[in-house]
Amino acid sequence: TSVRASGVPAPPPSPAQLKPKCEFNFYSFFDMPFEVQMVAHSFLFPSNFGGQEGMIAVHLVSCYGHAVYAECLYKNDWFCEPVGELLESWEGYRQERIRDLPDSPVDLTCFSELGLREEILMGIEWSMALSTVATFFAFIVLAIMLRNFRQLHLVLLNIGAVGGTTLLIMYPVACYVMDVCVGAPPLFIGVGLAMSIDYSLFLLTRFNEERLDGRSITQSLEIALATQGHTIVVSGATLALCFTSMLVLPTSTITSMAAGAATAVLQSVLVSLSLTPALLLTMPRFFTADRMLGLTLDGTPFGTYRRASSGTVAQFGATIDRPTIIENPQPKKESIWAHVGRCSQRGAPVMFLFLALVMVPFAMALTRFSYVEDLTPLMQTTHPATKAFISISNIYGQDLTTPVQLLIMAPSQKAMASREWSLATCHMLQDLATKVTDRMHEEGHDYTMTTADFNGLMIFRGGCLADGLKFGVIDVMPAVHMYGMYDMVADLLSNRNQTATQVYVHCQVDLFSEVGEAWMRAVRASLPRPEVIRQPLGGHQDADSANYVPYGRWDDVEIGALHLYGMPLEQMDGAQYTLRRMPYVGLAIAAIVCIILGGSFGTALIPVRAVICIAWMLVVTFGASVMVYQLGYLEGLGIQALSPSSGQALFWISPSVAVAVLVGLGLDYDIFLMDSVMEHWQSGKDGKSAVVTSLDQAGTIISAAGVIMFLAFGALLASTTPVLNQIGFMLCVGVLLDCFVTTKVTIPCLMALVPDDANFWPLKQSATRELAIGREPSFGLEGIGQPPGFRRSLSWKWKYGVALEHLGHTI
Repeated sequence: TSVRASGVPAPPPSPAQLKPKCEFNFYSFFDMPFEVQMVAHSFLFPSNFGGQEGMIAVHLVSCYGHAVYAECLYKNDWFCEPVGELLESWEGYRQERIRDLPDSPVDLTCFSELGLREEILMGIEWSMALSTVATFFAFIVLAIMLRNFRQLHLVLLNIGAVGGTTLLIMYPVACYVMDVCVGAPPLFIGVGLAMSIDYSLFLLTRFNEERLDGRSITQSLEIALATQGHTIVVSGATLALCFTSMLVLPTSTITSMAAGAATAVLQSVLVSLSLTPALLLTMPRFFTADRMLGLTLDGTPFGTYRRASSGTVAQFGATIDRPTIIENPQPKKESIWAHVGRCSQRGAPVMFLFLALVMVPFAMALTRFSYVEDLTPLMQTTHPATKAFISISNIYGQDLTTPVQLLIMAPSQKAMASREWSLATCHMLQDLATKVTDRMHEEGHDYTMTTADFNGLMIFRGGCLADGLKFGVIDVMPAVHMYGMYDMVADLLSNRNQTATQVYVHCQVDLFSEVGEAWMRAVRASLPRPEVIRQPLGGHQDADSANYVPYGRWDDVEIGALHLYGMPLEQMDGAQYTLRRMPYVGLAIAAIVCIILGGSFGTALIPVRAVICIAWMLVVTFGASVMVYQLGYLEGLGIQALSPSSGQALFWISPSVAVAVLVGLGLDYDIFLMDSVMEHWQSGKDGKSAVVTSLDQAGTIISAAGVIMFLAFGALLASTTPVLNQIGFMLCVGVLLDCFVTTKVTIPCLMALVPDDANFWPLKQSATRELAIGREPSFGLEGIGQPPGFRRSLSWKWKYGVALEHLGHTI
């Protein structure tokens, strides 16, 4: 019977308010005539569980007069707003029934594709909330490193500006350029958060160090922009290009993520080099008053004053142009990272061999890499919708949860209603089953497809409905027409104009298994095609041309256009095409790293060494992921986030998304360290001493950045969504390796194995430190060095600092 649900609040005023209702149909076995029950019983009560599991199907037709489709709730269409309330009301009925009838032998489970999509969105939103909570602890670490809680305002403003501008850019992109998947906003918000924190940490720590050396705010800011500005620009450009290279992948999910992440990186660079200096010059006293870590009122209109030794009154905090006077500066002790770097240099050959041996088991595990394509890694493991999805799949198979369907678009409504069209289409499907079987046998698969694997308006149980529907010698087709059941099924399987219909195509094995994927490819290749397009140019077909047949004829009857579709096909094509092109993306990323690092540092070996370090980190990271999520090495811990998910394999999107982020973060810390190494080498130190000195100065900063990123990404491990657990694990392992192994051990080791002349070739140490920076020595910028290839770009940076000073005064 047709039921209308009322009482659903209407959206903002619109013509659709004339129909503030949703229309849906219930298909209950107990309301069907006996003749129809004979047909429907095997479907609604499958024999897998002895007929004890049954289903009442609900067909949601329309809301506010608009046809409801699967993605309308996903895309936030206004007329789909009542759908969520309907799903909640049915779930509420189920819970009330359990409460009121606790001893009832009937157990109800509510499942819908719309609810499943909503549950996936909720999992992503929950993970973003966890990341927000984890960011609080990351900010505490950042404040301790900056020794000034006030400068956290700068970081927060940076993050807000980056997130806001990225959203403003990506919104029109989503509206007019490309479809943006729901995973893109969390990714580019996360990337913007990570880069904003990293870049702020690099810039502000150098700014604070120069102030502690007695320089004014203007001088300190100029030096910070000239040194760490180089790190930020090179890192941002490299990371943005790495993400951009992923646009060649044919999957809209990954390309939209890559576009958003590249935009967030560029915005992080622009905001870090403009907003932070401008605010520092606008409120110098406020942001430089660091007594008690800045937790005072110093530098504000309500601040305290102190009596200077000369009897004058001075406020806490520095001024723009007056240098800060440091009384009784304490000598610095060499940090533990300098000792680690020195030890790595002394035993460089042994350390190199040790790192190579460490990589071997992870590389061997990586050779066993496999991936899954089904939806379960995207679902929350503890959510009722996930349990319902798994239960429905076990009882009714994938035909109900993730079906493969053949859409047939008839030439006209009249043609589709004719007996000739129905018979010709049925005969075409029967022949298709034979061709699929032959193709599967040719490929070595023991699989036989039968005509009973097709179910639609023209075929059922392998027979053509135009010839009747017989159970033994009884033809029940007249009863099906008499009780209106055929028209009901036609409404369910056809569009309103009765010009297109869908046929469910049954697979006898798991669609995501090797045989299942071979079956999907066989069905696709066996679709009847006109001779002129049977063999495309070059012998290759993409997914769209293979799934779509512009027109087909059978028995001299024009059938119409055929389109094979379904989530399993989309997942299979996306995974295969993406992973097939990933090696090319890897080569492109390596080329980008070599070109940008070689051009910015002016050396030949630094980019090569960076590629080697990144490759080592990626092998260990992905090998560890295979060990955890495929081989189950940590399953004994009983931690859900570190246990294999469905299929005992990684979800195919996880490594595709993580690789660009890992490369970017690894280069971020690599460039930051090498900038310092080049600076000390240009000041006259040999290569080994320059590395040790740089680790002494920058090692703790890099470690703090790694801890901050670990806290931010580690929140994904607390999520109940397996794919987010996998991505979070990869990012956490990669960040820790970069910060505590690559920069502290691998780089000193590899540079110690090569002579200085080769490490920095073709550069030569500058005759004077002032010549290295292209600046007169009167500013007291001792110890600042840059590669000659970068000298021309330094001039605009000094002018940039002065321009920011004027901008700050204007603000």
